[in-house]
Amino acid sequence: MNKPLNILLLAALVIFQFSCSSDDDDNEASLNPKSFTSCDLGDFSPTSTKVCFNGTDFALPNETITFATEFNARVATITWTIESGSIEIINIEESATDSTLKSIATIKFNSDFNGDAVFKVKAKDSKGSAEFTHVVSLEETN
Repeated sequence: MNKPLNILLLAALVIFQFSCSSDDDDNEASLNPKSFTSCDLGDFSPTSTKVCFNGTDFALPNETITFATEFNARVATITWTIESGSIEIINIEESATDSTLKSIATIKFNSDFNGDAVFKVKAKDSKGSAEFTHVVSLEETN
């Protein structure tokens, strides 16, 4: 009687193991390899203003790529603005820790994208503001 119970328990554990998955794992696996979801602020003073940015410099038409920025303030506003180019921001996700605010923008490079896309990231809080302008060129294909 003990053997059938052990087999049943083992089967239930195997089914449970394969049926559970993390949405984060799925999201990370589906990201374009050019995507970034973090950047490194490094050391900073609590009285200074610091922002970091991470993202690719090249893209192809019809690509969707994420770009990341962090600001050394928990309570702040981060805005993403398209300055030029055939691109669109399709999603922005923000999260905060005790001392930083992270913003991840998902940008779609439209079918008529031919390079020279420019967007700006601006972070602002009561201590000040910082901004970063980024240019994405058309990736050459062989």
